Amino acid sequence: MRADDQRVGLAAEAFSFGYPLVCAIRQMIRTAREGNGPIRPAGFNAFAHQTDPPGPDSSFLNVNPDILFSSAQVDLSAGPVLLHVPPTGGRYHRLAFFDPWLNTFAYLGSRATGDEGGEVLLVPPGGVGDSDAAPAEAGSGSGSGSGSGVSVVIEAPARVLSIVAHFAYRGPDDLLAVRALQDQLTLRPVDPNARQPEGPPDRSKQVCDDLRFWEEFRTWMRAFPPSRLEQDYARRFEALGLLSDPSPYIDPDPPLAWSLRSGLRTGRDELERLADAGRRAHQGWVSTLHEADFNLDRAGPGVLDDRAWEMPDRAQARIARAMAARRPLGLVHAYEATTAHCAVDVDGHRLTGAHNYRLRLLPPPVDAFWTLTMYDEPDGYLVDNPLRRYSINSQDDLVRDPDGSIPVLIQSDVPTSSPPSSPSSSSAPAANWLPAAREDFRLILRIYRPGDEVLTGAYSPPPIHRVD
Repeated sequence: MRADDQRVGLAAEAFSFGYPLVCAIRQMIRTAREGNGPIRPAGFNAFAHQTDPPGPDSSFLNVNPDILFSSAQVDLSAGPVLLHVPPTGGRYHRLAFFDPWLNTFAYLGSRATGDEGGEVLLVPPGGVGDSDAAPAEAGSGSGSGSGSGVSVVIEAPARVLSIVAHFAYRGPDDLLAVRALQDQLTLRPVDPNARQPEGPPDRSKQVCDDLRFWEEFRTWMRAFPPSRLEQDYARRFEALGLLSDPSPYIDPDPPLAWSLRSGLRTGRDELERLADAGRRAHQGWVSTLHEADFNLDRAGPGVLDDRAWEMPDRAQARIARAMAARRPLGLVHAYEATTAHCAVDVDGHRLTGAHNYRLRLLPPPVDAFWTLTMYDEPDGYLVDNPLRRYSINSQDDLVRDPDGSIPVLIQSDVPTSSPPSSPSSSSAPAANWLPAAREDFRLILRIYRPGDEVLTGAYSPPPIHRVD
């Protein structure tokens, strides 16, 4: 049987559009009911925490050794929920709020609302509704505050959402303090008699596995419609049955099923081809400042209302959202945090533990801190080493050159002495040693609350030089 070429192309386009929604809801359900890596299942409207220190045996790839995180899957179908955020005493922290389409629609924390903490009222789409459903103290401001009253009100774009909280972490001696903050992150219904949250609706189990994606897309798009700007675009896919009810995929028309299967493969291959689209490389470093800018009309507290952080081209925005779905939940705007990756030296050769390298790092301007982390390739695990040093942190006791730059030693063996200076590498003490993998490796520079030079692209990390 031959697929309809026009419907195959339409299905490939629909796959890219629906992929973020399906990925987000699948992860929400799995995390709530089964857990995710070190995160234990907590159901809906409760936080689960990463409590073990990140290390080479961590379940997640590309784990950040300088952050401990918590997550919550929230269902507002039974009414508003109160979120308690503890005061952090100046520790960097961030709470990012994600809707089912992966839009980051609100932030709390160091940059967005300050360090005092407080009560946050989460309300379903359309607002509180019944005035008796919200506490008397609730206001509509978006500033921070403390005390028993509500300091922030956040209206969710959909009845379900995910929250990812990050707390800066400074090693084993800091573990108990971070865990204490995590324990104070709480969610509770405003109405103590509210029914139990039910989570996203289930897909039909009568649909065969190779059409499962389409049934999930259909089911969850009905429950969580796309944003106002995307609703007309979604109607393009009516011919594929995505707007139908009941499900057309239980006993599908054979040509339609063929087109859907072919379109899914085509769409998936296209996403892989575009995986590096929009990235810029400079001196071996690859970064993307605007990969989270696809949200245009779902902005709450902490999201900057600035055209510089929007993608007016909707086709580009849909591709960016699909690319975001290929990564673990947690992609945030660059003004909150951004990264740069490097896997090659200044001559374009892959970084490998068979050689020694030097990086004369001119620190990026930040309002919080930066870290430089080592990972093995291609897996993305932290690298075991005798110091248990997985990253260099701007808050570490690092030795700097007179011009303020930091000479970083990157090698697998313990340094025995500092090498002589050269035009491409300055002498660096062992305090600046970043232990490398024995084989191929990659570095990630993370910048928290980056300064204007980073956000405008004026700052770029310097190249990495091989010195043996």
